[in-house]
Amino acid sequence: MTELTTARRNEPAAAGNQHRPSDQLTQAQKAAIVIGIIGSEAAGPLLEKMDETTMRNFATAMSTLRKIEPETVHEIIREFLYDLDRLPETVHGGTNKARELLADYVPDATLTRIMNDVEAPSSTNIWKKLGAIDETALAEFLTREHPQTAAVVLSNLPSDQAAKVLGRVEPEVARDMVFGLTKAGSLDSSVVDAIAFSVSEDFLANQRVGTNSFRPAERIGSIMNFTTGEIRQAVLGFLDQTQPELADAVKGSMFTFQDIHERVERRDIAAIVRNLDQDIVLRALKGAEDNAPASHEFILSSISSRMAEQMREALGEIEKVKIREAEEAQQEFLKVIREMEGNGELKLIEIDD
Repeated sequence: MTELTTARRNEPAAAGNQHRPSDQLTQAQKAAIVIGIIGSEAAGPLLEKMDETTMRNFATAMSTLRKIEPETVHEIIREFLYDLDRLPETVHGGTNKARELLADYVPDATLTRIMNDVEAPSSTNIWKKLGAIDETALAEFLTREHPQTAAVVLSNLPSDQAAKVLGRVEPEVARDMVFGLTKAGSLDSSVVDAIAFSVSEDFLANQRVGTNSFRPAERIGSIMNFTTGEIRQAVLGFLDQTQPELADAVKGSMFTFQDIHERVERRDIAAIVRNLDQDIVLRALKGAEDNAPASHEFILSSISSRMAEQMREALGEIEKVKIREAEEAQQEFLKVIREMEGNGELKLIEIDD
């Protein structure tokens, strides 16, 4: 940062003492703008030489910037480096930009410390912190809260974590929490923020550790993908009775082990199986004999006959697995499918309404 901030060029004489927009910026902010223009790759050698204090100063400066107008950008370039004809029209700052620029050159632990110092308290940060909390402790806390409050919290957690929280409460309580998700998506952002800060004060403070709107059906479906069969049946049964249209939408957005035979191409099954430990595949298939027979047969009929025969023999030697162990193995199976989908290695079949 010192090299940048002291690398000023002589300003044009014509500028005189005229007030300019760049005069309102600190030297650290100007340096951050320059780094933002050239990008993390070109700025790499400079970023690598920064110590933690300098990086913190840079991150703080970048996070305070908003939209920088073109004329100001050009003024800063002339002041620090040299006059370029091809420059971006604008530079966008913010904490995300600061994190992006530092990510490739700063150890994760150091980056986390820096950004925690820089980022002002916000509901977004609160949800992130909740993501690191033990699910049992969070479940105990939410059980004491109003179901609508619990629903807002669940809607802002990763789906797999929200499912784990639901798995640690009674089915009736889980049902009420999930029902609250049908309303959480329409709450005013100020209400959601108020709930976030309340949770921070009442729960996070004791743990020492901008909210987007969402579609309730998709959010509930995403969470249901990771819940146990008992919780899933209780929630979907309740929705079938109280809000059948929502229940259908939730089912349409879900992707569970029971859906594999309808959503996955036969040609992709062998690759999926190769990406899993055989023990996981066998436990998942053993459990599927009871909870997903169609997917069980689909998987075995989609791999080579030799491998299928070996698996059938192995399954015949396995005693009945516990429901939770089978569901955990099936979740690992689904996790691989989602990862392969995200990497473009397969594409799930869309189900028409």
